[in-house]
Amino acid sequence: MLIEDKPRAIITPQKETVRQNGRRIKEPDEPMFTITATDRHGVVHEGRIRTLMPIECWRLQGFTDEQFYKAQAMGLSDARLYKMAGNSVTVPVITAIGEKIRAVNEKYQIVRCAT
Repeated sequence: MLIEDKPRAIITPQKETVRQNGRRIKEPDEPMFTITATDRHGVVHEGRIRTLMPIECWRLQGFTDEQFYKAQAMGLSDARLYKMAGNSVTVPVITAIGEKIRAVNEKYQIVRCAT
């Protein structure tokens, strides 16, 4: 039984058999599901589902509002804007991974030079 005490992330509620890691609803303080082009993402609270708007998906992927509005101004449908967000690479995550790789590389080079 679902006790609705706080908003929860939800993914494609009408797909009973297709789930992300076996779940369609997260606990209140868990992060959102990974955004995909094929699923509907939203937040359930007090029995209502609020789906994410295309601009919110773009923001979650690290794009600026200006970038979103430029794409929207090209006359792209919301479906296409959702798909573009779902198919993108999350820039802040890739940046963080690159910084970790650089730090490990720099540490390795210092150790290697010392031996």
